[in-house]
Parts: sequence; structure tokens; C-alpha cells
Amino acid sequence: MTTIKLYPDDAHNRRTIRQGHPPEWVNRDGGDYDLVVLGGGPGGLTAATTAAAAGHRVAMTEQRLTGGTCVNFGCTPSKALIRCARAVHEANRGDEFGFRLDAPPVVDFGAVMDRVRRIRSRSSSIDAVEAAEQAGVEVYLGHSRFTGPNTATVDGRELRFRKAIIATGSRPAVPPIDGLRDGEYLTNETVFALTELPARLVVVGNGPMGCELAQAFRRLGSEVDLVSHPTSLMPNDEPEAGELIRRRFEQEGISLHLGYTAARAHAGRLLTLGPAGTRELPYDALLIATGRKPNLEGLDLDAAGVHAGPDGVETDAYLRTGNPDIFAAGDATFPFKYTHAANATAQLSVANALYGAQRPAKDLVIPHCTYTDPEVAEVGLTPRRARTEGVAVDTYRLDLSNVERAFIDGEEEGFGAIHTRSGSGEIVGATLVAAHAGEMISELTLAITNRLTLQALADTVHCYPTQAEVFQRIAQHAGPQRVAVAH
Repeated sequence: MTTIKLYPDDAHNRRTIRQGHPPEWVNRDGGDYDLVVLGGGPGGLTAATTAAAAGHRVAMTEQRLTGGTCVNFGCTPSKALIRCARAVHEANRGDEFGFRLDAPPVVDFGAVMDRVRRIRSRSSSIDAVEAAEQAGVEVYLGHSRFTGPNTATVDGRELRFRKAIIATGSRPAVPPIDGLRDGEYLTNETVFALTELPARLVVVGNGPMGCELAQAFRRLGSEVDLVSHPTSLMPNDEPEAGELIRRRFEQEGISLHLGYTAARAHAGRLLTLGPAGTRELPYDALLIATGRKPNLEGLDLDAAGVHAGPDGVETDAYLRTGNPDIFAAGDATFPFKYTHAANATAQLSVANALYGAQRPAKDLVIPHCTYTDPEVAEVGLTPRRARTEGVAVDTYRLDLSNVERAFIDGEEEGFGAIHTRSGSGEIVGATLVAAHAGEMISELTLAITNRLTLQALADTVHCYPTQAEVFQRIAQHAGPQRVAVAH
């Protein structure tokens, strides 16, 4: 069975391992199952526990730690780190709120990371092997692979299934950089093992993880350089949002190298090539944050009649593979690689696999949020996506500086924008840049899911004063505030 190690070897990490991959675990002998789920991350756990709750016999396999990337190397530890960094940043803003510290706050990075590991171990208890077993799921730990259209093995134990779901997640995609060797750089899977704050951190990547961790480490005291071949930050979001984050990063002292490509790494220096020639960036730690690729190696998909490409398992509109008895969910197949997207596609796969629901994945309304400060959240159609899909939309926006709670809290940098189907008032998308955008975007997700209009949002009573009023105010004054029409 696979041996799992987390560094440093402390009580928190040992607890995480005991919960997610108990060293003394002994697998069952195998058997016949209604559903076999390959992967014990958010998608796999959701699929397995959903089916088990309905009375099905379910097996779930996991090679590493249950909870997957989210709990162990992604959402949980990164947000714990971001929270610590925000506390330091807030302490440095005393002049704005009428108090002064005798000296700047002193960051104890060892204590910060101890808290990160403690929070992770607490979160991992929710997704632990024992929790899955108590929910009626039979857990198998070890390497799994298909041996036929309706069979798989886990370290020699045969699992025979009526239906199966591939939910094996994804891992960091590391670009080809001359001189870059394993162990000489960090990814999301190793950065949370740090015990000392790097004096100089170079981040390669302009997406959510790169931006979130660049800002967090800068606030904790690192000198940070961010390298990005695209000339903007967070290019999958609306340009106005990325530009606002760019200005904030520069204000906070992050050195941006936009339009530059990482070419060579050697002896603590990264050579980059860009529009102004070459730049050599010294570093104590190099973080690669350039995207994800699906975990499909060693699954022997061909034996099951399942096909895969560079983007993951190939599925139809209903998340069904070339084998009608095998479905896929989450990062292994879905383009939106978020925990909540994995959960949603897992539930959809269970419904389609076990009950013939025939619900297409395109009907899912998937929001997303990047947890920089301010946060950037989007859902549904944005003007750029609408143009790509040939949908005419009207856009209505409001700066947060016009919302009382935002300027009361000193969090007025940002804006809200609502996108409606042109001429109808039906809400089809939204963009929000705000300190708590991730907490606020669900209102618009609900509106889009239920095909509500601006009038319905305008008529909804909101607590005063709250930053969420930004949406109601946009809706109430939609006519005169229309700023763009995209065709």
C-alpha cells in the first residue's frame, strides 16, 4: 500500500495522515458493487456518499489522502494562510481606524504555518476514511486501475461494478523551464510544507493560485516577483477585475513581470524573457502555479473502453464516457477545476449513472472566486463569454465606493456588475470585485439558476448596511446605469 508522507513530521500532519490514509488500513477482499468511484477527493467523496445514502453498495478508491487536493494541498491550507496574511495586513492599517501600534507586527512564520497545518488536520477529519465508512462507503486505499468494462482492481483486490465514476482529480502542470529540476521548486503540493519564510519568492503564473499566494507571502514579509507570459492578471476573468488587482498588487509592493516567460532556472536565479529583453530574478523559493492536468496515469482506461485527451476523460453532455457504464466528474473531465464544480458534477454523475436522469452538465451554473484582497468572483455569462457564444447582453455596474458598508469598512475598492439577456432583464451573469465577493456571489448564482430578472432582485429586501446591497442597487437603478451592450 502507498506510504503517505507530509512535511514537517508534526502532530498536525500525523493526524491528517491518520484520517486521510490510515497506515494500518487493510482493504477488503473486493466484491460486487452498484457503484465504484475512483478517487477520494471532493468529487469522489460526494459521489460515493450520495449513492450510499440512497441505499446502494458503493466502493471508493484513493491512492493518496481522502479529501484530495482541496483539503490537503489547496483550498483549506491556502485560505488558512491567506487569513493569517490578512490579519497582518489589517494590523498595518491602524492609522485608517484610529489606532497605532508601537511597532509593526512581527510575523512568526513558523506559528503561521503551524496554524495552517492545524486547520488542515481539522478539515481532513470531515473527509476522513472513517467518516466515509460511517456514511456507508467501503473504502479501498491504494493504486486502482481498470481491468475490463465492468471491473477494476485496487492492489490486487477485484471490484466488480454495475456503474463507475472516475473522479481522480488533477495535479500541478509544470511548464518546461530549462534547468528546473524536481525538488528545486514549489507547487501547491509542497508550498505548505515550508517552515521558514522565503526572503525572496518568485511566482510563475497569473491565475488564482499564483495571485492568491503572491499576495499572501508579500503580506507576510517576502519580497515577491510574479512572472506571467500573458500581459494581464487572472485572464479568465473580466479585464477590469484583473486590472484592479494589478493596481493593488503594485501598491502592496509585488513586482510584476507581465508578458515575460520563465526560460531558465539555475542556482537561485530565474531568467525571464519579455518585451523589454531579459530579466534575471533572484529567489530563495520558486513557486510554479501555471495550471492543472488530470490524474489519469496508470488507470488503464483502454481496458474499460474509456478515452482521454490532454484535457482529461472524454465524456458526452451527460458526463458519460465511451463506456456507457462509466462516468466522470470533477477535474478529471470538467473544465472548471473548482471543488464546488467537482461536487456538482459528482452529484450529476450519480443521478445520470444510477437513475438515468439525462441531465446535461452544461445546465450547471458554476460560480468561481479568486481569494485575493479584494476577492474576484464571477458566475454565468460575462460580456467576453457572451460575445464568444453569440449572446447579446446588457451590463449594469456600480462601484463599491457608492455602497455605505463598503466605505464604512474601508473596503470600497471594487465594483459589482450584472449582465442580463439583452432586452429581457433576465440575469445571465455577474462579476463582483469586493472584500467578501466569494460570500456574496451566491445570490446571483441563485438568480441565474432560477432565471430571475433584475426586477426580482430589486424587489428583494436586503439588510442595511451590507456590501451585498450593491446588487440590489444595481437592479433598482438599472436603466440609467447601463454602461455596455455586448453583441
